Amino acid sequence: MSASDKPAALGAPRTLSPLAVVGATLTIGAHWSAGTLSVGVLTWPQVMVAAYFTGCYALLFSLLAVLESVRRMRRFRAPDGRIDVAALWRAVFQADSAVMGCMLVFGAILAISGNANLVQIYRSATTVWYDPVLWQFEQPLWRAVLRFRLVPLAWWESIYHLMWLYVLLVLALLVKARRTESSVTLAVAIVLAFYGTTAIALRFPVAGPEYYHPASFAHLRGTLSGQLQAYLQAYQAGRIAQNGLLYGTMAMPSLHVAITAMATWFVGRHWPRALCCAVPLALLIWASTIVLGWHYALDGVAALALAALCVASARAIVRRCWRAAGG
Repeated sequence: MSASDKPAALGAPRTLSPLAVVGATLTIGAHWSAGTLSVGVLTWPQVMVAAYFTGCYALLFSLLAVLESVRRMRRFRAPDGRIDVAALWRAVFQADSAVMGCMLVFGAILAISGNANLVQIYRSATTVWYDPVLWQFEQPLWRAVLRFRLVPLAWWESIYHLMWLYVLLVLALLVKARRTESSVTLAVAIVLAFYGTTAIALRFPVAGPEYYHPASFAHLRGTLSGQLQAYLQAYQAGRIAQNGLLYGTMAMPSLHVAITAMATWFVGRHWPRALCCAVPLALLIWASTIVLGWHYALDGVAALALAALCVASARAIVRRCWRAAGG
């Protein structure tokens, strides 16, 4: 049994204990900090979103099993040409890993949900934004971005919204390969990144280019990003109540870039040859956050530092929890 598999042998409770500890601590802390602004420890929409992401993950995990079955089909072909489908499926679909992965995703999304209470604080307490500083610093970049729109917005929209699909795919690959420590570390790091970005935003509020200079992004009206930005702006202005899912108008650092960078780091750690595809995709996702007016370029730079900090912290938490649990 490899070192990465050993914690899984302790059972789901101990394997997922780092996520449970981090999630419970941050969720309760955010609820307590928000006081009367809190929407509660958990809301029904948050549970529904957690179930949705878990379902998406399960589909990706099953798809990976199907692809592997096609690759290994010859090994299960009998002399008469028939394929032992049952034996093949047992070999490629590890039920324990599938369940563990679903629990990991469901728990991570629920843990993330508590961050909505910190967002409530951000909405009510923030009165000064530092967008003028970043906009002025990046003027040459924004002149180029707004002047040369060679690629259709729909293409950039597709790239931008690939982030969660990419992250869930990486997580599914880690779980299927029984990289237990890495999969749990990635999940914990994502939770830390959500709370970390909001904590930074409370100290250094940045709304984002589209909110600071809306006239420059009039071309986004009617697009999905334009609609989401208008919806979040309405929440920030107090016209829409928090349902436990709204993130507000905060850009520094970019959560999108941070999560993408963390997933790419794990790809490089376990499948370095795949970086030839993962790195260009990560860079395109970063570029999409700029083109669509969500973030300044410096938001992405700060996100890389946050990603490194979250991965390092998550790894230390996972190892300490497992040692305490006898893993």
